[in-house]
Amino acid sequence: MDNKTNENNTIINPITSGYVDRGMAKWQGLILSEHNEVVNEEKKMSKKINIEKPKQSLEEISKIIDYSYRQKAVVTIQLDYLINGKYDDDILGVVYGYYENNIYIQSINAGIIFCELDLIRNVGKVDLSMSNVEYEGRVI
Repeated sequence: MDNKTNENNTIINPITSGYVDRGMAKWQGLILSEHNEVVNEEKKMSKKINIEKPKQSLEEISKIIDYSYRQKAVVTIQLDYLINGKYDDDILGVVYGYYENNIYIQSINAGIIFCELDLIRNVGKVDLSMSNVEYEGRVI
C-alpha cells in the first residue's frame, strides 16, 4: 500500500463561514463619516440665505471697482442672479484687471474670477484696518 494520505482540499468561503472582515468594516465606517460631513455641510449651505443687497448704478459700481483696482483694496461683489431662488455667496477679493465690460477679480478663496460688469448687483469696500477681520464667518 502506498503511504500517501488522501487530503481533502476544502475551500473556505468567508461569507458562508461567518468570517467578519474588520478591515472592510473600518473602511465602511470611514466612508460613512466622510459622507456625513459632506451631507451636513450641504444642509448648512442650503439653509444659508444671502441677503439681497441694494442694486447699485453702473456709475457707483465702477467707482468702487476702480478704487479696488488702483488701491489693491479688498471688495465684496454680489452678482445679480439667483441660484435655486437664492443669491450666491459674495465674491471677496481685489480687482486684478479689466477689459472693456469685463473685470478680473483675485478672489481670497477661489483664484482669479472673470465677471461682466452687467452681472454685478452690489460692490462694497471691506475695512481691513482691524487684524483678523471676519466676513461671513471667514477670517480674512
